[in-house]
Amino acid sequence: MKVCPKCNLRYPDESQVCFVDGTPLAGMTDPRIGTTVAGRYLIERVLGEGGMATVYGARHKLVDRACAVKIMNPALARDRVVRERFRREAKAAQKLAHPNIIEIFDHGDTEDGTSYLVMELLRGESLADSLAHSGLPFDRVLSLTIQMARALSRAHDFEVVHRDLKPENIFISIAADGSELVKLLDFGIARSMHDTQRLTGVGEVFGTPQYMAPERITSIEAGPPADLYALGIILYEMITGQLPFDAPDIPSFFVKHLKEAPPKIRQKYPDVPEVIESLIERLMAKDPKQRPVDAHAV
Repeated sequence: MKVCPKCNLRYPDESQVCFVDGTPLAGMTDPRIGTTVAGRYLIERVLGEGGMATVYGARHKLVDRACAVKIMNPALARDRVVRERFRREAKAAQKLAHPNIIEIFDHGDTEDGTSYLVMELLRGESLADSLAHSGLPFDRVLSLTIQMARALSRAHDFEVVHRDLKPENIFISIAADGSELVKLLDFGIARSMHDTQRLTGVGEVFGTPQYMAPERITSIEAGPPADLYALGIILYEMITGQLPFDAPDIPSFFVKHLKEAPPKIRQKYPDVPEVIESLIERLMAKDPKQRPVDAHAV
């Protein structure tokens, strides 16, 4: 992160000058670097930053173990809904306990009242980074898809719906034997089917439009089939290197999810097995009842 010394506007690391006054940008040191959270997690570096939270590389001082600490943006600390989403993310991931789901070790509030999560520190890259240039080899696509389906199976077995499955929330880590190990991340807007308190009101839509099932657009009652729809889009994207639907804005994406069938993948990629084309079509069926009965069936 960089900052303009003159007007204090913040910019991403790749920016060079302030677009307001042309002043060269200066590097910005995160004030949490070098501090300790909850008396035991030493914050060492920034791993990633978003509007809701920053993820830090850290070390558990008592057991000398590397970990990742996700700390909520202090500006959101008093937002009841955001704090509850943080709490639900911790609860959802902790109870699922699966090799293909990010492990949450701890959670709580910092001394200044800001919520935090402590997670396993992963090494590798997101699926989004892997897809940045093109599609993936077919054997790799199958391996990654199987692992994603296993993660969803575990979540759905415990009646947890992720609701924001996308390449940015799928991390490809490297296992001890050198193989690729998928980790499903970010249960921030996940919902347990047992939750009686809803954080999403009527007329509100949370998620990523490019991967949103039709029922997510029209109802807040969407269940596990909505995650399968997103999996179908990701499978299509891994094979082709592009999304099945292209649109200039969010409403146009919604219309396509609601009304348009995905392109026939074998028309452009004839080497794709018919069974995979059929699977994508079933996963992306407009009617949730026409999708696979559950992630185990994928």
